[in-house]
Amino acid sequence: TTNSTISDVYNGFILTDFRSFEKGTGGLNQLDESTWVLNYELGKWSDRFFANTFFIYTKNIDFFSSNSVLTEKYSLSEKVLFQDREYFSVNSNIERYFKIIRSNLKISLSFAQSNYKNKVNGLLREIDSKNYSYGFEIRSGFKGFFNYHFGSKWTRNEITTKEFNNSFINNVTFVDLMFSINNFYNFQINGERYYFGNLVSKNSYLFLDIDASYSIKPNKISLSLEGRNLFNTQTFQNFVISDIGTSTTTYRLLPRFALLKLKYRF
Repeated sequence: TTNSTISDVYNGFILTDFRSFEKGTGGLNQLDESTWVLNYELGKWSDRFFANTFFIYTKNIDFFSSNSVLTEKYSLSEKVLFQDREYFSVNSNIERYFKIIRSNLKISLSFAQSNYKNKVNGLLREIDSKNYSYGFEIRSGFKGFFNYHFGSKWTRNEITTKEFNNSFINNVTFVDLMFSINNFYNFQINGERYYFGNLVSKNSYLFLDIDASYSIKPNKISLSLEGRNLFNTQTFQNFVISDIGTSTTTYRLLPRFALLKLKYRF
């Protein structure tokens, strides 16, 4: 049993976003739910093979949803009490160490689904939300001067109502290269690629960072050089979907720069 929060009880409209206002129920409510959790592990994290699966199911007897009024100039949202909401999620990670290449492979899979209701402009809607993700990582464990870590992850979000179906697929890929030349000099390269499936103008972004450090006196004095955003990406866009539409957010980024640092410990 969960008690209402202050925002759930408040009976006036509060500004929550640009031209968006939200209102509580105006009364105290207690929400009842039941949750089942199951976790299974095969092996131990120190073994060559390790698998972990986590399952959760939640049944909301009653829950807070929204009764929204959407216009071109503003949006109003009032919290209302509904019954019967379900949430299901399963996550699985599989790891395997390959001695021949001295590297560890990790595969991740997840699925989540939620069913709920809300009202928009007087219309009662039943909504089905699904989220899929899958990816892999490979990390080396060499004893020499070089090691690597790279991987990729795909995410698919899907929202379905009687009125429309909206979905997209995103991908993030990264490559990290580590060089330990000796006890004094270390070098690292980090690269990332972001792909947003529903962006029209530009849906792919590349980033590259470099870090180099030199220990003048171990544990005492060190000199380092950091290079950030070496591809000089000027803007970064993100795409989000919901049961009432889509939104794209653009971020302005710092231009390419290098930073020289001197550290002294005493």
